[in-house]
This record gives sequence, structure tokens and C-alpha cells, in this order.
Amino acid sequence: MLKKAAYARNVWRRWLRQETGNVAIIFALAIVPIIGGVGASVDISRAYVVKARLNQALDAAGLAVGSLIGYTDAELTEKAQAFFDANYPESKLGVTADVTIRQGDGIVVIDGKATVKTVMANFIGISEIDVASTVEITRESKGLEVVLVLDNTGSMGSSGKLSAMKTAATEMVEILFGSETNPEKLKVGLVPFAAGVNLGTDFVNSGYMDVDAQSSTHGENFESGTNVWDLYDDLRNRSWEGCVETRPYPYDETDAVPSSGNGDTLWVPWFAPDEPDRGGYYYNNYLSDGYSRYSGASVDTRQRDVEKYENQYVYSSSRGPSYGCDIPSVTPLTNNRNTVENGIDDLVASGNTHIPIGLAWGWRLLSPQAPFTEGVAYDDEEYTKAIILLTDGQNVLGTVSNHNGNRYSAYGYLPEERLGTSNSWQAENELDYKTARICENVKEEGIRVYTITFQLNDTATQNLMKACATNESLYFNSPSNEQLRLAFQTIAQDLSNLRISK
Repeated sequence: MLKKAAYARNVWRRWLRQETGNVAIIFALAIVPIIGGVGASVDISRAYVVKARLNQALDAAGLAVGSLIGYTDAELTEKAQAFFDANYPESKLGVTADVTIRQGDGIVVIDGKATVKTVMANFIGISEIDVASTVEITRESKGLEVVLVLDNTGSMGSSGKLSAMKTAATEMVEILFGSETNPEKLKVGLVPFAAGVNLGTDFVNSGYMDVDAQSSTHGENFESGTNVWDLYDDLRNRSWEGCVETRPYPYDETDAVPSSGNGDTLWVPWFAPDEPDRGGYYYNNYLSDGYSRYSGASVDTRQRDVEKYENQYVYSSSRGPSYGCDIPSVTPLTNNRNTVENGIDDLVASGNTHIPIGLAWGWRLLSPQAPFTEGVAYDDEEYTKAIILLTDGQNVLGTVSNHNGNRYSAYGYLPEERLGTSNSWQAENELDYKTARICENVKEEGIRVYTITFQLNDTATQNLMKACATNESLYFNSPSNEQLRLAFQTIAQDLSNLRISK
């Protein structure tokens, strides 16, 4: 029995030794996937870190370039890559691939990839992990109403300045409109200005013209009680072409609603009088006075005479009742791209510089109040309102050596003291003061104001325009055509607000 028991124990020990070897083999076989699984979790954690950094870098690139309008996908991608690299340098974990950008329907999609080299998962044949991320930028759907108030004075006709302004303004419109012809939430207006502004002949039917000579300044250049509409009727070949005089102070500096109950809130039609045949140098002599030089009648009497207009024909092509306002009419706020671009193409160079007149009408185009009502309410949080004001010269009255003191403008003649004085130097200063006051009135309504001086060396006007802008960063001094283009492009980009949607 003892021998049998000893034999059984030996067999059992041998079996145990054999089983132990099997366990070792099984454990050896199992340890590889176990280590690989643990290592994979470590590498996946590293991949999550890379993805977080990738997202941050893509967000930064998106915010930087998403607002850039008018660029191709390739151009935007190049710019985005630079911002991405700055926020995700090569020294960081993860080897990055190129950033790519796609644009469409107001959306900018930025894709980026990174490759994470594995440390532990390499034991199971996984040498790297690909990490991808996408950021979507929605171009701000907030509405925009913007009016371009552009200098059309005679000085713009020199050195190719008018052409340069047209090119730069058109490029800005192209940036704002992008690929759209009639965007839903974009409206652009245009105010060409010189010594006056042209509202277009249809404005006579608006109900806001002074047809009954109610204004205190109506017919001030003629015999008392004169209605200038009658003078247009008397002439055989001339009619009103759309220009208007300014309203009397303070209405010339506001967007106050015109009312038939207050004649000073209405607009008097532009009518440049026939100036005397003799007695000094006069620019706008287009009819015979009917007086002998030696009759004793003063030059002022001969100029105010209304009988000389009856059934008369104006033979001059360059002079007449519209003299001094030979500029195209304003373009009210519209979402029609072709209308805006055609308005820019029609710009001309003629006349003297009266900045406050152009600025005031730019404001009225944006105003929700009559006479132009295309603008939304000032407190509409879904819209931004902006004015872009450009001039190439300082305010000038166009003074002359005759009894009028200046060429006829929307402020009439100096002796009538529409600018508070009959002194030409003081009157030109008053034009600056009016410009400054209107600027403040516009900004108080929450309108964003951009100002541009173009090839202008007058420090006083530069300072006036700088103060007029909403802040100094929105003032652009452009001594060259290329800098003017850059100014308009910068303004267009600034008006393109964005948000990250994902």
C-alpha cells in the first residue's frame, strides 16, 4: 500500500509540473494583448490631448480668416495655415497635416488633421493614430445698411483720382456682396456730393419739396415772393434736375422729418440765378438782363429780376439754373448690386467741396424717417448702420470777386448769411463746424462712421475727419491710389462680423 501511495504522489507531482508549464505559456501568450490594451489607452489619451489642441488652433484660424470676404478657398487656406501654425507649432505633440477650407452659403468650413505616433500600442502593430477636427464659421447674419458719401468735386478729376475712387468703391461693394446679387440683409446707398446733392427728379413727387414757397429761404435770391418753380415754368428749355438747397439751420444738421406745417423742414429746389451781364466777373450769366449798363440799376437788382426768365431759351450748355450741381443723383438704400455699381460708375468730378451737405444726406438715407424710409429703426439690434465718408479736399465756398461773394451753392450766396455770416473766411470755418456737429449727431444715433481723406495734405481737414470717425482706427488717410484701395478693403472686412457656430 505504501509503494502504491508513493507512486500516486509522484504521478501527481509530474502532472502539476506539466500544468504549470501550460499556465506560463498561456500567460506569456496573453501578456502581449494585455500590454497592448493598456498601452492603447495611454496613446488614446494622448490623442485626445492632440484633438483638443487641434480644435483650439482651428478655432483661432477660423476667427482670423473667417471674416475675410472675397478670397478664394486656396487664398483663405494659405492665410488660415499661417494662423494655425502659430497656434500649433511643430514642437507640440502631434505631426499636423495641411489645413483646408471650404466656403459656401455664408459658411466657412475649416478641416485639420494630426497624426499621433504611438508609444505603447506599437506593440500590437498600431504605429500611429489619426486625429481629425472640423470648425464651422457662420458669417454673421446680422443685417447691414451702409451709405457711401463720396466727394464728386472738381479736384477729383485730376491725377486719375476719380477713377481710383470708383475702382476702390466698386471693389468694396464686391467684397460686401460676395457672390450674391440681391442679398436679403445687405443694403447699400450712395451720396455723391459737391456744393450740393442731387435727389433725382422723382423727388418732386415725394411731398417733401417746398412747392408753395413756404420756406423762409425760398426765392431769397429773387424779388420778394418769388416761387422758383414758376421760373422753371417760364424757361422754355430748362427744368428742375434734382438738386436742392439746404434747409435753414438747425434743420440742415438733422434728419428731422419734413412737414408741410413747417416750411423750413421742406427742401427748396436748386435754382442758380442768371447773374448780371456786366458790373463784375460772373460765372453763371445765361440770359440778357434787359437793362442797360448805364440805366442806374444795380447788379443786385438785375440779378433778382424775374421778368427776364419769361419764355426765354437758355443757349448755354454749361450754365443755367442747375449750374454748380452737375452731379448724379443719390442712390437710396438698396440690396441690388447692379444698381449700386452703376451708381458708382456714374460718378463725375465737378464743383466745390461742401462736406456737411454730403454727410447730412448720407445720414438721411440711413434714417428710418422721411424723406427716405428704406432704413430700419435705429434701435433694430439685427442691423448695423454705417457711413463711409470720403473727401479729397477741405470745405471751400468758392469765393469770387463780385457782389455775391461766392459761386451759388446749396447755401446760396454769402450776403444772405445762410452760414451765419457774410464773411467768406468765417463762412468756410462754419462749414467745418457744421461737419463736426453733424458727425456727432450721426454717431449719437449709433451709426458707425468711417472717414477717408484721399491725397489731401490739409492737416486741419485730416484732423476734422479723424474726429468725425467713430474712433481713430476708422479714419484712413490715403495718399495714394493703392492705399485708397486698401482703406476700402479694410472697411469692408471690418463690416463683416462673424461668429463660430460649431
